[in-house]
Amino acid sequence: MSERLNLVTGALGFSGAYVVRNLLERGEEVIATDLAKMIDDQERRAVLESVGLDFDHPRLEILASDLLDQRSLEPLFERPVTHIFHTASLYDYSASYEVLRRINVDGTRNLLELTLERADALEHFIHWSTCGVFGKPYTAADGSKVNVPFDESCSSPKNTPAEATDPQGTHLVNDYSVSKWEQEKMVWRLFEEHDLPLTVVRPAPIYGPGSNYGHGGIILAIALGLVPAIPKDAENYITTSVHVEDVAGFAIYASDHPEFIGEDFNIVDNSIISYHEFLNYIALLTGRNMRNIPLVPVTALYPIMARASALWTWLQRRFGIPRVRVFEVQSAEYISSSYWLSNRKTLEVGYEYVYPDVKEGLKDTVAWFRDMGWLTDKSKTMQSEGVSAKL
Repeated sequence: MSERLNLVTGALGFSGAYVVRNLLERGEEVIATDLAKMIDDQERRAVLESVGLDFDHPRLEILASDLLDQRSLEPLFERPVTHIFHTASLYDYSASYEVLRRINVDGTRNLLELTLERADALEHFIHWSTCGVFGKPYTAADGSKVNVPFDESCSSPKNTPAEATDPQGTHLVNDYSVSKWEQEKMVWRLFEEHDLPLTVVRPAPIYGPGSNYGHGGIILAIALGLVPAIPKDAENYITTSVHVEDVAGFAIYASDHPEFIGEDFNIVDNSIISYHEFLNYIALLTGRNMRNIPLVPVTALYPIMARASALWTWLQRRFGIPRVRVFEVQSAEYISSSYWLSNRKTLEVGYEYVYPDVKEGLKDTVAWFRDMGWLTDKSKTMQSEGVSAKL
């Protein structure tokens, strides 16, 4: 067995940085790769240093690369890589499907082609997917599987016929999930046909210190008073979360277990919490009032939000009018759905969550946002041009 050498793609992204930090803390050697602009971004580096990433660590090598340029990936394999953590993806609900597919599918294919050609020492490939590949959940109106959580036995890219473009019985809700479905299909095919030593992890929506997108963006929007109210019937819609510490923690835990090759895992905390309670709790932590909208149900609000966010996105792109980053057409679909995800499989294999309760994780996250000055920084919440974020 070769001495362990870890390659982390998207290493300056949200999840990737925590993976790099944790591997270094274990005394392991890491090749961290990301786009040159990410590596050169001093503001980004300062954020990651604040969560404990040591850019001067003697066992860390940072190399610039681009998934869309296969030649730029070649230097990553000049040494015998044993473990790959492929976190890199475009995570942006405002991006077009064409852009998402080019990076998430074609870019991953470029990486995997080199992996299979050059990584003779490879022992484990940990691939980042998303729980979004399970599609939009059933509701009472559908008459089946009401309030039954998605677990790894549900229709997914792993267990659904190769020609399927959606999970059976549900549908994918946005272009990001479609691109991740196709991406995950591809890695499972290489597992079957070329013995890629694959484990797939599917995080729920990720939050924690270091990200102002997704759940982080919701926290900041509430803190600035940009989300002052929520329909009262949001009490009937479940949201799910996972702290970034547990995304990185479980991925590294899985990499230590060769018996996990060929397995998929949902990474999600134990919380069963409604959107109503979730947003009100964030408001409580940030000192804001969250009012109820009593007569407008979430299902009625969704088309209004979708049209308004589409118009706002157009105004932002056409005239540079600042937009709340998380106010997007595709993300609005999530709010009108009730997601319940099972983490039973991760618990059964022995993983212990650092943040099993989202309320504990939110307290620490809001405290970090406060210490960084993000809770009052509109530049972290608003945007006037295109943006991409990484898992």
